[in-house]
Amino acid sequence: MRDSTPSLTWSLFQPMLDLDASDAHVARAVVLPLDCSRKQLKHLLTLSGESETPFGKRLDEYCVEALKGTGCPEDPPVVESIHEIATFAVRAAVRVEFANPLPGTHHYTQFPVHSSERRMMTRPLRKHPGLSRFTRDIRDHYVYNILYTFQNLLPEGLQREIVAALFAPDTERRTSTPKRPARTYYSQDESLRTLHSRYASRVTQCEGGYEVPFTEVTARTFIEPVDDRLYLPSPDLDDLPPFSRRGDSLFIPAEVVLVRLANYAWHGWYRLVSLAYQTLSDSDIQRYVETTPRAAETIRDHLDLRKPNRSFIPYYGAASQNPLVDPSSRDTISRPDKRLVTVVDTIRASSTLDFDEPILLPELVAEMCQFFPSPERPGNDVSNKQTLKSALESAIDDRFTTSEMIDSYEIPAPLPTPFAPRTKTSPWKQYRHELATLTRASIDISDSRRISPFLPESLQPSTSSEYAASQQHVEQAAVSMTRYDATRMMSVQPLVDSSEVEDLTAHEVLFLTRIGLAMERRIGTYSLTESMASFRDTPDGSELDIDVTQLKDRGVLSQPRAPQTYYSVPGSVRKQLGITNVSHDGWGERAPSEGTLHRVGIDLLAFLVASRPDVDRVVRYCDAWRLQPADCWDAVSHLEKKRLDVVGFSQGDPAVIGEVETKTGGTAGTQGTMEKLRSFPDRMDRYFVTPSGKHLPAILSRLSDMEHFDVEVSKRKQDGCRPAEVREALADSGAISTVFDELLTYYNIRRQLPDQSEMSECADRIVGAI
Repeated sequence: MRDSTPSLTWSLFQPMLDLDASDAHVARAVVLPLDCSRKQLKHLLTLSGESETPFGKRLDEYCVEALKGTGCPEDPPVVESIHEIATFAVRAAVRVEFANPLPGTHHYTQFPVHSSERRMMTRPLRKHPGLSRFTRDIRDHYVYNILYTFQNLLPEGLQREIVAALFAPDTERRTSTPKRPARTYYSQDESLRTLHSRYASRVTQCEGGYEVPFTEVTARTFIEPVDDRLYLPSPDLDDLPPFSRRGDSLFIPAEVVLVRLANYAWHGWYRLVSLAYQTLSDSDIQRYVETTPRAAETIRDHLDLRKPNRSFIPYYGAASQNPLVDPSSRDTISRPDKRLVTVVDTIRASSTLDFDEPILLPELVAEMCQFFPSPERPGNDVSNKQTLKSALESAIDDRFTTSEMIDSYEIPAPLPTPFAPRTKTSPWKQYRHELATLTRASIDISDSRRISPFLPESLQPSTSSEYAASQQHVEQAAVSMTRYDATRMMSVQPLVDSSEVEDLTAHEVLFLTRIGLAMERRIGTYSLTESMASFRDTPDGSELDIDVTQLKDRGVLSQPRAPQTYYSVPGSVRKQLGITNVSHDGWGERAPSEGTLHRVGIDLLAFLVASRPDVDRVVRYCDAWRLQPADCWDAVSHLEKKRLDVVGFSQGDPAVIGEVETKTGGTAGTQGTMEKLRSFPDRMDRYFVTPSGKHLPAILSRLSDMEHFDVEVSKRKQDGCRPAEVREALADSGAISTVFDELLTYYNIRRQLPDQSEMSECADRIVGAI
């Protein structure tokens, strides 16, 4: 740590924990984050300090040092304040995860525009399943810093308190659950002074380690080996000094303390980075990326010069050739393969497939048809068995193996990731809960003078089935759930610097960003089934200084005619505002031209289908090839390259199909919609949805030369056609029953939706953000 770091001071008369009170309070949160509340850690991540060196330069220096991957617990932290041991570690981890050092380089531009190669070189670490080697280097750097801090920067009394918390805490089992594990520093009943006095007096510091009275020794006092995933230069476990009896006390060697603290810090890093990932905005992350150019250069050099396994372990890359690229071109960049990423993410999301176990190719194909990656992950390029087989057989990493069974493969497992939405259970919560249960677990202690420090394998926290299940839960969330850009509409912030957006004021940028994120379903508590009338409001009750008419005249906004207030922002403007076009299976639109009104119809229809008792899963924007395992596939196989607006499934088979059309569509598209609906068998319910009768004249005009649609209906000047009259005419012509089964307007759907109390249950059946 730099010389300018202030020494730790004591302030024991504050509530637990007051991170503004003293460095000793901060040190507890930094060293023992699993023993703090979420609120305390969110406060920790907001801490900052004065420095003569700009923040970006210092973060860049930290990143470069951590990315060397050569650190050890003897190296002082490259920080100026105690809180930066945690805050720099998590910011560096998120910054590296979202690193984008390749676009614009020759490695990138040599490939065709819109090619898979270019897509996978855009934020390549983010696209690779699990942790990249770079992010693991940062994780290990944090662990080293924690070990150094404990040994060199903490007062003796605080060291003894931490040893007691790790090896001889109060009985915690009754107050701990997997969802809310025990937290040493989250008590409503006592002061930090009282807790410190009790814990510090429980431990005696002596040469080479610490002594704990046998009356305080439990299974919690014993450790498990350092996880080999730490990649730490850990002590040789065979030579790790044992515990020893010293009268009425147990002597715990310092080396044993460091092993427990290393395992704890490993889980602590995951908790801190997970929290940062969930709370940092895209603009925050982009700022960290832009202000750390040396880190970008370091990552780019590693991707270019190092062997693949230096960047990714395992490496999900493939030795495939793009026929559009000069075969003599030099391609040295390590990057993931889109098809293999889909394979790995499918297994991560699956409850039936396992890594490192033989998987039959047909089983893998069937599972992939059911899997929908989140917008944070790559889309799905695998549409048939041969494509998948080619990808697996061209995998570069030799841990991809072919089983003795025909068309059977073993896929290597990625490392756990903290980059996932918030979940009820997680490995770091489960680990802390498992530690709590050890305070009352039964364990036989040897009568000999020298005692092994290791827990029986059955009691080791990371070997429990609950721990494994919590890991799988986070992995499923990482690949299957979206990360929102804002939790609610009022918390939306511009994703770009408003001053750099031409011809738009700061208020206009905020207003259009709210609409754009709502269109992309990226606001946590907002649904497109709700009006946008409040989007002009501010938290203090006033309104944004905008003129909707002017925005419409300038072409940056449109407002469809509908009973509810809706706005739409063109794709080009959303791109200018930094809003990503979510173009992934089951989550977003196929093209950025889709307007808000069409998206509203799809989400309304999804809720309607999800409310049916016979439907257990609803997919929007569903690629038709995903229906391959279904009984109806022979009838719809010619739609393989088409996309369906809404599909409702019942026990894996499609039961409902729905399409949405507005008056702004084209003739070919509208007629194609009818062909899609007509292709599905009569046993399925086929919904055709349009916003209102105002849209029906244009739609019927585009269908007039198709069989069953040359019908006569009256038209009202302002309101278009009466939906009831159109239904009657189409029923008489045979369109209803032959092409589709029901014609619905948004008004019809809203009247059929369940009460608000039941809507959340329906939402759970819908794949993707809703």
